[in-house]
Amino acid sequence: MQMSTDGLVTRVVNTGDHDKLLQILTAEHGRISVMVKGGKSLKNPAMACSQLFTYGNFELYRKGDFYWLRQGSVLNAFYELSADIVRMSLGVYLCDVANELSDRDEPAEELLRMLLNSLYLIGRDKKPQALVKGVFELRAAAISGYLPELDACCRCGSIDERLNYLDVMNGRLLCADCLSRQSRAIRTPMVGADADGDREKSVLCAMTPAVTAAVRYVLHAAPERVFSFELADPEDVTEFARTAQTYLLNHLGRGFDSLEFYESVKPKGGSSGS
Repeated sequence: MQMSTDGLVTRVVNTGDHDKLLQILTAEHGRISVMVKGGKSLKNPAMACSQLFTYGNFELYRKGDFYWLRQGSVLNAFYELSADIVRMSLGVYLCDVANELSDRDEPAEELLRMLLNSLYLIGRDKKPQALVKGVFELRAAAISGYLPELDACCRCGSIDERLNYLDVMNGRLLCADCLSRQSRAIRTPMVGADADGDREKSVLCAMTPAVTAAVRYVLHAAPERVFSFELADPEDVTEFARTAQTYLLNHLGRGFDSLEFYESVKPKGGSSGS
């Protein structure tokens, strides 16, 4: 079986003494595994198209459980990412998230588009890194089915213009008044069958009106407009990014080594951080 596809190299693993195993995210075929015979050699013509962050066209043939690379051409190499440790580490994290949320034979057109646009913005410093990261995390979660309902408070139906809370695991919004009433109810001693049961701990993210509006926008904007907003207050950018990360990681139920590394190398207190 042979095929030609455009895709982004999201992971590179050396195998044996000479070969490489690539994870490539494609629009039509999702994430596919591709072996590059002799891919570690600098003399291999496929060297350029088998690097991390390379978006290219790949001519493949199927053999066993893997596709094998016949030849490829580079469409965009995102060189700016590899030239800076902070940009590169954030790019690796976003690729890791994309790998986690994609699979073989499951089309991933919107996820691939989000990833490509995010890498472009990070590489060119078009937006604060924290903002780009948060947009990608929220939108990736929504694409994968983790779409919260944030139109109004889930209990009273109000649209509070003050502080709201995202109930992460239930994917819903709570106003401050309802959260206060809920907290008082939880503190009340229980009787009956549930008295000895363990309550699942809630994960709550406080959101200012600006952050609430930004999260709503990201979740529902057209793909080509999803980055077309700004948060003027740096504290809102920080809270937006923290909310997005908390929401995604809690629904995935895991963390990422690449995220920990990014957190360790990014500037502290700067606009690029989250």
